[in-house]
Amino acid sequence: MGGSVIRRRARWLGIGAGLAVIAAAIGVGGVALSERDAPARDAARTVAAQADSAKGFSPAEQQVVGLLPPGYSAAACARATDPFPAAVASLDCSQGADSGTPTYARFTLYDDLDALTGDFQTTASGMLVSPCPADNTFPLPGTWSYGSDPNQVGGKVVCGSIADRANIAWTRDAQLLLATVNGGPDLNSLYRWWQSYGILTQH
Repeated sequence: MGGSVIRRRARWLGIGAGLAVIAAAIGVGGVALSERDAPARDAARTVAAQADSAKGFSPAEQQVVGLLPPGYSAAACARATDPFPAAVASLDCSQGADSGTPTYARFTLYDDLDALTGDFQTTASGMLVSPCPADNTFPLPGTWSYGSDPNQVGGKVVCGSIADRANIAWTRDAQLLLATVNGGPDLNSLYRWWQSYGILTQH
C-alpha cells in the first residue's frame, strides 16, 4: 500500500541531500522486499479478506460458513433475505473461486431434524422433480449414503429443476444443514459436482 512521507525541510542543504539519498536507498530496498514477498503477502490478504467478510455474520452464520462445500467462501456469501421461518441461519452464496461450483447456492442451518426435514420437503415440492442421474427409477426424493454402505444414510437428496435451471437439494442430517444449488449447463454436470463436493465441507 502506497503512502507519502512528509519530511521536515532540512536546515542545511547537505543534510537534506544526505537524507534524500538514505530515503531513496530505503525505498529501493522496500520495493525489492515487496516483490520478493508478494506471494506470501497476497495469501495473507486473501485469508484476511475472508475473515473480514465473516465478521458481520452471527455465530450461527459463521457455523454455516464452516460447513460450506469446497469452492465456496464467506466472501462469496451473504445473509439470506427470505429464509425459512424455522431456520437458525441461512446464507446465499454465488459462484466461488472454483469455476466448477454451481452459479447459486443456499445453505441453511437448523436446530431440529424435523424442521430440517420439513423444509427439505417444501423445497422439493417447489421443484420440477426428475430422477437424479445415478438413479433413473424413482424421481421422488431419496437418500444418500456415506461410502458404499447403504445403511450409513447421510441425508436426503432430490434432483430436478426450477425455472428451467437444473437444481439439486439435499440435507446433511448430522449437521442439520439443508443445501440447494442450481445453475450449470445441465443436471448431469450439477450432479457430478454434488457427488464430488456436496457432502463435503471445506475444512
